[in-house]
Amino acid sequence: MIKKLFLVMALLGLFSVCNGQENAEQPATMPQGKLLRVKYDFNGMRMAENRDFDLKRSAETGKSEFRFKHSSSEVIIDGVADSLFTAACRIIEEEHMFEYSSYYGLSPELEKGMLDGFRWSFDAYFENGERISSSGRHVMPDGDGLRRIERLLNHAAEAAINMTLDRHKD
Repeated sequence: MIKKLFLVMALLGLFSVCNGQENAEQPATMPQGKLLRVKYDFNGMRMAENRDFDLKRSAETGKSEFRFKHSSSEVIIDGVADSLFTAACRIIEEEHMFEYSSYYGLSPELEKGMLDGFRWSFDAYFENGERISSSGRHVMPDGDGLRRIERLLNHAAEAAINMTLDRHKD
């Protein structure tokens, strides 16, 4: 019985997730400055899984831009509505994304044996200089923050593509 318990504990240790190092640069609370940029990248084994989003606005001019790359396609949209930044900021706050560790990944023993999987990175930049930065391989943080950010940016990209297509129909 003790051997089985020891074996189970050893296996749990081998399969444990390393939830990254605490990053002293991560804000302890939600940054209060205006959200200037959200960058989210997800890269899987298959090219169809790769998605890169970059939503940004200038603190000086207020001009905004949204870049979306999916596989080999890239869409660039100028003049993004403030509501997109407001929605992204609300998700960051509701999901406590400012509490994310700087890195999420598997234990080194498991990492060596991985042939496929995914990696991701998330960055949010605020007007007051604060930044939320987190990334990972094969593991994502608890909660729905990243999925909600991706869903928001996917919908924005789809809407922009549909608007562009509608303009070309006329």
